[in-house]
Amino acid sequence: MLLQIAVAFFVLLRLAYGVFVPPNGDEAYYWLWGGHLQLSYYDHAPMVGWTSALGRLVLGWTPAGLHLPAFVSFLVLAYTLHRASRWLAPDDSTRYFWLTLAIFCASPLFNALTTLNYPDHLLICFTALALLCIGRYLNATLAGTERHADLYLGALFLGLAGLSKYNAVFVPAGLLVILIAAPRLRRLFRSPHLYAAGALTFVVTLPVFIWNAQHRFATVELHAIDRLNEDAAEFTPLLLLRVIILSILMLSPFLVVAFGRFLFGRPADPRQTGLILLGRGTALISTLVLLPLSAWGALASQVSPHWLVLSFLPFLLVAPYYLRSRWMIGLHLGWGVLVNTSAVLYYVLVPMPTELLGIRDYEAARTFGQEQLAAAVSGLAAEHQTIAIAVPGYAPLSRLTFALGTDVNVTDFGGRIDTLTGRTLNPGDAGKDMLLIGNPASMREKFDSVEPLPPIEVERLGRSIATYEIWLGRGFKP
Repeated sequence: MLLQIAVAFFVLLRLAYGVFVPPNGDEAYYWLWGGHLQLSYYDHAPMVGWTSALGRLVLGWTPAGLHLPAFVSFLVLAYTLHRASRWLAPDDSTRYFWLTLAIFCASPLFNALTTLNYPDHLLICFTALALLCIGRYLNATLAGTERHADLYLGALFLGLAGLSKYNAVFVPAGLLVILIAAPRLRRLFRSPHLYAAGALTFVVTLPVFIWNAQHRFATVELHAIDRLNEDAAEFTPLLLLRVIILSILMLSPFLVVAFGRFLFGRPADPRQTGLILLGRGTALISTLVLLPLSAWGALASQVSPHWLVLSFLPFLLVAPYYLRSRWMIGLHLGWGVLVNTSAVLYYVLVPMPTELLGIRDYEAARTFGQEQLAAAVSGLAAEHQTIAIAVPGYAPLSRLTFALGTDVNVTDFGGRIDTLTGRTLNPGDAGKDMLLIGNPASMREKFDSVEPLPPIEVERLGRSIATYEIWLGRGFKP
């Protein structure tokens, strides 16, 4: 019952956040993809855009509609864990299920990533399904039986994970490692089913390859070239240490010992050896690839704990086998209650916590007040008879567009290879006026002249939280 109460509490927290907290810049950005469905997108695989389209169809342009896909994927994951617990722990499946779900929800990292409208909630859901299905297939193989249906189902889910985020590649990489390393599994290299399953995964992920082929592999160029900081030092050990410490705190300090047992100890239950080996292979490949990037100056500033989500997810699926101390379970749940509750209260009460501490959290402050900005901007656009509203930068543009409830009159000047807004500019718009939000430096050359208008100040809880520069761009030059 205590585990059920803990899970219910964490679910209420995610509901409170999902209903009352408007989207941050990245969430609103992915939300806009839902209005421009494509085979894939410049930054990420397409699933987050496709599911955002469903969210706006069901609940409209609301925080609840935006966060709906993440809540649905969490429910799918919870149901999957419930079904899987019957073979993961046949002697006490009910307790295993509630303990696993409570451990998962209490982890601040996984609680956040399955609440926000990021690609990660889909990656977590479909990768967990793939690991459980393929792990069950490997369990059966080690026991001398065959479960090819599990293999093909796992391949399907792995393809969906690949459509969610590119980290999914660590699962087949981990599978390859254990097939080579485990003598009793090497015979699978002779099985046509393994290659047929791989082909199924590839077919499911074809939209990503087709889109990139049509756009000269722009996604590869973005992640492999454009994001590199060539001026940074080659080795950045402090940033490596930062990622390790933050990962421990966000996963939970009280899971570290159990996580070590999972990676390097003997399989806790011989019946689950295949699943545990697959999980270890996936976790080790993910960690050994991504952690060094946090020590490489060219990418170090971008690496965050959520990059390592597939280093920890396989462990959480079998955590009850390795988290043996009731004290550690209690401390982990307490850590989750403390951190997750503080995070939700912080965002519900922004900017009060930071104002009281004398700290200015610009990103959090700009998450709120967008509806006030949208109302003022709409009035100015009508007053000056502008053809469009332009905002530099994808994050402020996305937040404002979400608050407007439409992207019909919002533009990013058409500079993206994947459509982000509904207003496409053309030569027929030459000489017309636009309303510009924010610093006009990057937009000045697109107009004959740029004139300042009175700034717009937005408030929350009786306090000013942000001031926005407003400019009138006269004489658009295509």
